[in-house]
Amino acid sequence: MADDELTRLRDEVRDLRARIATSNAASAQALSRATRIAQVVSMLGRLSEADDILARATGDVAELFGAEIAMFWLVRDGRTEPAGAWGVPERDMPVGPAGVPAAVVTATAVDSLLAGPADRIPVPDWLSRYGVRHAAWARMATGDEALGYMALMRRGDIPFDGADTLELRAVATRVALAVDNGRLQRRTQQQLQRMRRLHELSQRLVGILDLTEVIAEVEKMVTAEVPVDSATLVLSPGPVPATGRHLPLSAGGRQLGTLTVHGAPPEGDEADALLNHLADLAALVVSKALLFERVKDQAQHDSLTRLANRALFMERLEEAVAEAETTGGSVGVIFADLNGFKAVNDTHGHDVGDALLTGVAQRLAGAVRKEDLVARLGGDEFVVLCTVSGPDEASALARRLAGALRPPFALNGLHLSAGSSFGVAITDEVGYDAEALLRAADSAMYRVKGSSART
Repeated sequence: MADDELTRLRDEVRDLRARIATSNAASAQALSRATRIAQVVSMLGRLSEADDILARATGDVAELFGAEIAMFWLVRDGRTEPAGAWGVPERDMPVGPAGVPAAVVTATAVDSLLAGPADRIPVPDWLSRYGVRHAAWARMATGDEALGYMALMRRGDIPFDGADTLELRAVATRVALAVDNGRLQRRTQQQLQRMRRLHELSQRLVGILDLTEVIAEVEKMVTAEVPVDSATLVLSPGPVPATGRHLPLSAGGRQLGTLTVHGAPPEGDEADALLNHLADLAALVVSKALLFERVKDQAQHDSLTRLANRALFMERLEEAVAEAETTGGSVGVIFADLNGFKAVNDTHGHDVGDALLTGVAQRLAGAVRKEDLVARLGGDEFVVLCTVSGPDEASALARRLAGALRPPFALNGLHLSAGSSFGVAITDEVGYDAEALLRAADSAMYRVKGSSART
């Protein structure tokens, strides 16, 4: 009896030691896998690109869980595509997008993990040749958004136990966090790059003051940066293209024009946000260019008659004289002065006098050639810049101008005549000096006026 009891006790001790050894081995294995998982997770945290993350993780995860096949899928732009594989030759990989089985997507939307025998757990048809016996699918997600899927396949008859599934959930969660973190970093970098690019574009645009150049640059920029098939900027109230997407350009509560694009990106995505930003930027630079054009126009044109003023006339005269000196051509200046204009102001008032000056300006502008420039120097003095072949052509133009002013002007119920005196000077006689040419024409006009007064 004592021997039997001793034998039983020895058997229990051996059994206990075996169980302790098994437990210790399992604990050591669990600790080793936990340590390896921690190392994998740490490594993933240092990567930012999803493809790099999954390429590095696939083999490690397969090894950790004793799987002969491991695969990752990523959800990109609504499509589920393979993003990493282990244990499957590239020649066996499907061509193009290969979706996760619908049963997996439906199931893991509720339960983030499916594991079990291959006859219960879906396995893609193209993996059937590998003799998969057990499969596990894990959904990688942040909140309700699925970032992708992880699949592990065992060819041996070794089920995924409770410890496996628990750790698979943890790994899937950490991989999802790494992917999401990488995606966030990439978006941040893209936004920073976009902000720098927009700053560069803004700096380039705000430095342009010519309106025609601004319009051309905006169209070019939108086409290149968004991108779109074409872009057309039309200032108000110009005709807007019948088709395309129209973006109104407004500043200070006033519509300046319309930017029309063809091949516009879908509303709400990042390219659309860029398009709208560029439209806002276009409105600002167009407004600036219009203001500059208006100020420039006011600085170069007479406010009453809208003819060129003295500053613009002298600028164009100097340019014409310099060119004529180079080519050997002739430039003429015709100086015109109204006779008795002071009496019109004194008798009928300045309103009538201003109306007479405006009428004279319109007739002079209508009588010259397209290439000639008519300007008002001030008061009742007008000048014409013309390129001529010689004195005869300049004199003929002066006679045509005098004839244009000869008919009376109908102003506020009055019929007023605008007597005028014209003086002509050309570079052939004066030389290539803009100031001297203007003085000579002025002197010639006073000689004509004096001669008329004596007769």
